[in-house]
Amino acid sequence: MEENGERSNRTTKGLSPKTEVFMQIQLEKTLDVEVVEGHLAELWKRIAGGDSEDDVAVLRARVANLLVFVANAELLDEVRQMMLDLTAIHPCRVLMMHGAREEPDQDIEMSVESYCQTDKRTGAKRLCCEEITLKAQGSFVSELPSAALPLLISDLATFLWWRDVAQTGDKVFLNLVRAADRLVIDSAEFEDTRRDLLEINKLFAKADSMRVGISDLNWARLTFWRGLLADFYDVPAYRDWLDNIDRVLIDYVGPERAPETVAPQALLIAGWLAGRLEWKLAGRSQAKDDSETTSFTYRSKKNQEIKLELRRVERRERKPGRLVQVELRSVGNTPVSFIVARSADNLHLLSESRLGSDTHRGRVLPVRNRTAAQLLSREMEILCNDQIYQEAVAMAAMMITAK
Repeated sequence: MEENGERSNRTTKGLSPKTEVFMQIQLEKTLDVEVVEGHLAELWKRIAGGDSEDDVAVLRARVANLLVFVANAELLDEVRQMMLDLTAIHPCRVLMMHGAREEPDQDIEMSVESYCQTDKRTGAKRLCCEEITLKAQGSFVSELPSAALPLLISDLATFLWWRDVAQTGDKVFLNLVRAADRLVIDSAEFEDTRRDLLEINKLFAKADSMRVGISDLNWARLTFWRGLLADFYDVPAYRDWLDNIDRVLIDYVGPERAPETVAPQALLIAGWLAGRLEWKLAGRSQAKDDSETTSFTYRSKKNQEIKLELRRVERRERKPGRLVQVELRSVGNTPVSFIVARSADNLHLLSESRLGSDTHRGRVLPVRNRTAAQLLSREMEILCNDQIYQEAVAMAAMMITAK
């Protein structure tokens, strides 16, 4: 199995300088771009003036535009804290939009602030970037794109981190997507796996015309899982066994928001396997006495039947929505299994092959619990579409709609 489109193995680390909010200015109700830019210029003058005795200049850095849309105040506070880490890695102009659609109408409110890295020893500011926050409620949410987009810095790549339900019929969503070079979502936050994955699949059909790449932070969390599974196919002695796989078992913990549903990670890894191995979906079945298992039947390139099972398991020590184990199995004359699983202490991913009575230990990789800021930082290094992810989403959509 060829696994490409992977990111580098470089780990994003926090910077030694401390990053903090330096100054905030609440603007009067205005959508005048010149007024906003004027306030930003004044903000930077005040920052520079505060360092008048420091012989090291303060650098105003912006290497990208980052649009962030959130639907509630709790997420707004969470994301603003994350920006302290992210802007230390990718200095950018952040346009934070809070759209409370279900609240009473309230016109757009705007504020500007700066993030500065300060030397831990001297407290001197070294590198600063800026955030513009726009808040709207009710019917005024629809005006957020027209207020935010003119504030983008031209000639810089634009990323959109969408933290709401992604709907292809939502004009706010589509207007922001059209202005972005890359859309970033996190399928771990899906409220309805079936609906939301199907919407992302629809979006791929429009992505080419909108010239936007699409990233999923939850897909990035599966990088090591996919790598270890692909490793089995790099061993020539395993090829004949793998060509005769007739059962795939994927164990997962139910998602936090809807624990009774199939986790997006389980559907994505299943879609990835089916797509990479060129399996054809033949049908779906739900065991009457086992509501925790969803089964699908596939046909291999050799027209061999393969049964794929997504099994929800209880693991309190595991994070909701995460994979627990993936097993490729053949029950022929010599039973064989190829397994990738989390270790009992949840600190490592393990791989092993079982050929009859022989067990061969494979690679052991540390579980990398990267923060959302670190994952988003990696995605801000990429503009093109991940074709393998697109294929996995398409295969998952077929599973969701299968009868």
